[in-house]
Amino acid sequence: MNYIKPTDNATANGATAAGGTKEPTRRKFIGAAAAGATGAAIGGFPMISVAQSPVVFKMQGSWGAKDIFNEMAEEYVKRVNEMSGGRLKIDYLVGGAVVKPFEVMDAVNKGVLDAGHTVPVYWYGKSKVASLFGSGPINGCDAQQTLA
Repeated sequence: MNYIKPTDNATANGATAAGGTKEPTRRKFIGAAAAGATGAAIGGFPMISVAQSPVVFKMQGSWGAKDIFNEMAEEYVKRVNEMSGGRLKIDYLVGGAVVKPFEVMDAVNKGVLDAGHTVPVYWYGKSKVASLFGSGPINGCDAQQTLA
């Protein structure tokens, strides 16, 4: 197709010199082609909804069944299970169910457990620095100041 170059304001605003409609542009063509290709790709894949099973984590604590820290761990598990809407489920095990209480961090590190509810000071035998993160206030702050 041969187009006539616009020479005045009427033709510069989008009309052709012959009085027709706007000239096709490269951008419009590419945009239309991309939209068509996207539509064809989406139409080629059926939308199938499959109910997925929840992700299950096995978590062990370092605490006995009557320990206050065990109650805290159980409350944490309950809250996470409720908030996840069934997509995540944490199976909580008391201390000693899979590994000994002082071996929880090693078991998580090795992949035996997915998560652990313990304190870093229990890894003191592996690294002396762990006591900085799991024992009392060594920096002169009380618990509230340390947590802040």
